[in-house]
Amino acid sequence: MGADVMRNRWIKFFVLILCCTSCAKDPVYIDYDNMDYGLPKIPDKEENFDITEDEDAGTVYGVSNIDTFYIDINDDGIKDKIMRGYFATMTAHGYSFYKMELSNGKELDLSDFRTVEGADCFLQVYKFQFNPFVLTKVSRPLGEESWVQPTKAKIEKYKIVNDKLEKVSEKSVGKICDVRELLVQ
Repeated sequence: MGADVMRNRWIKFFVLILCCTSCAKDPVYIDYDNMDYGLPKIPDKEENFDITEDEDAGTVYGVSNIDTFYIDINDDGIKDKIMRGYFATMTAHGYSFYKMELSNGKELDLSDFRTVEGADCFLQVYKFQFNPFVLTKVSRPLGEESWVQPTKAKIEKYKIVNDKLEKVSEKSVGKICDVRELLVQ
């Protein structure tokens, strides 16, 4: 092979590398341990519990804590209650669950009002926004082969209407592994 042919191949190779690296998105670092889900960092009330440990079966599971936040979520000037608990397991598949109650005693129900967590990817999370209140749910289904297989996600937004949570929008988005990435875009 002649020197000109080799030089042309090397030039094509470097042009290809240059194009790929200049067009690629910059990697984004997300500090998942300090993500802002909209609730205050310090709850108004904290309860911690011993979780069940079954040494014979080799399992550890149970509600490890419940945090309570008193925040006006329906703009009536009276503080309402948001509770966030965590169900711990011996695997990476624990989850946070939520309950919201207005000051008049009415619960704001939302089916499957919990996170879906894995070691590498979260499949469902919630973010709270106040003044005005908006609850954002970001979710995706489990991949056919594994948790880490990206699938199409959706973003749903809810508002309080007549003391009930009502979905006000739903948007499908591209394939993704960890839906928490969609909360920081």
